[in-house]
Amino acid sequence: MKFDIQKAFPYPVLRPFSDDYTYAEFQTTVDITVSESEIHMAVFYTVSSDDILKQIQSNKAEYVAVISCRDTYTRHVLYSKETENYISFRITDLRGEVQVQAYIFVKESIPAYRSKEINSEFGSGSFKFSKGDILAQDEPQVFYIERDFFKPVTSVFELVVDNKLRGGKWAISFEQDHIQIKVSAYMKDAIDNARNSRKNKVILLNSIYFAAVMQIVVMLKESPDEFDSYKWSRVIKGKAHNKGIDIASMEAYEATQLLMEYPLTLLDAYVFGVSAL
Repeated sequence: MKFDIQKAFPYPVLRPFSDDYTYAEFQTTVDITVSESEIHMAVFYTVSSDDILKQIQSNKAEYVAVISCRDTYTRHVLYSKETENYISFRITDLRGEVQVQAYIFVKESIPAYRSKEINSEFGSGSFKFSKGDILAQDEPQVFYIERDFFKPVTSVFELVVDNKLRGGKWAISFEQDHIQIKVSAYMKDAIDNARNSRKNKVILLNSIYFAAVMQIVVMLKESPDEFDSYKWSRVIKGKAHNKGIDIASMEAYEATQLLMEYPLTLLDAYVFGVSAL
């Protein structure tokens, strides 16, 4: 069933942008990871209504996630009474736009449902729910599945030699599918050798790569559509969308930390922390 806030139900439904319930929420979180051959999806449900939870616990209702992909015509329905669910797809099953719609469906007839959280405008009587009716509905979540969207953000970079550069000076070129970080020949060798150490990789991540990613964020904030013809722009935007990062409204340093998954914690673990000593 398509999410439509204008749709009127003959009974109260817990959903966003609706006042059918007061002081209660139903929320869904979806995490996606991509391997060489599979796409792994984790779906987590949170419902704050004790009365709806009782219906699930008594096996009268259940969580339902409808996973659909229009590019591959894949559609899968995930039923569960558990708040955590996991499912894997073949890498070819999902591509492009993937939508996850979450509900709490009635499994067995509920002849006299009552809840103190229901808006008083519905009156003080009970409600009858039939099998297949909806107790709760969350706003659909949309993800874009491309392998590059799930790789580390540093995958958009290519380290190249620029013989015009000397010492520690470096430059960036954005006019190709992979962003080129240009360094001197000496520095290129030094960085390549440094990559053999986890500790040195973390230092690189928090220095040259953090600065480069933040520059990307600044450029996308200032000119959001100018670089769409380049793969790196599509990857960064896809990663930001899937992580719920609004580049336009956030400070550049905040969006960069989220895109890079807080690299300072790695610096603490491998350089500053006890484990690094």
